[in-house]
Amino acid sequence: MTLTTHRAETRSPAPATNAATPSNQAAPSRRANLKMCGECNLCCKVYDVEDLEKKAGHHCHHSGRQGGCGIWGLHPKSCQDFKCLWLKHDDMSGLWRPDNAGFVMRLEAGGRNVIIDVDPDRPHAWKSEPYYSQIKAWSEIMPRNEGLVLCYAPEGLYVVTPMEDLLLRAPKKGDVLETGMEISLFGLQPFARVIPAKEATRKRA
Repeated sequence: MTLTTHRAETRSPAPATNAATPSNQAAPSRRANLKMCGECNLCCKVYDVEDLEKKAGHHCHHSGRQGGCGIWGLHPKSCQDFKCLWLKHDDMSGLWRPDNAGFVMRLEAGGRNVIIDVDPDRPHAWKSEPYYSQIKAWSEIMPRNEGLVLCYAPEGLYVVTPMEDLLLRAPKKGDVLETGMEISLFGLQPFARVIPAKEATRKRA
């Protein structure tokens, strides 16, 4: 028996630039005015940059040897518009700067979903402390059907819940992610599955 279900059409892991903070304050709420990227350029690695024909998982060829961007000020608008959660929120310390943490954080679905995009060369960094405990705390939004914490890692997509981290194959553009809570022999348990785009289209027809 399914108690709550969350369905969302998925996209390729790409930055979301104009998201709001979740209503339960899953991410910090105060805006930072003085933070700068500095030597951090992990977003240049983990995302596709179509304007530069750069694929996710590889550093942009404009990345500086000591970090940063070699064409800063002339970089594509998609890069200029993107602000990770560390830049946006002043109560995230330097430990959460992406190059220190090993992942980039952003929001999706109007701010309800917290997204973690992992550096493929540091695939387990998000499970280390102090990060993992805080990520699990943020995942409390899932059983209440208020949003999701999703982690894009090299091995697939994790739906992070307070009980367990559910690993799914990486969804493709147009696939539907379905999550929720259901009653099992062991009590309430989270579930997650990816519905391929073609199957999801047939169900909507």
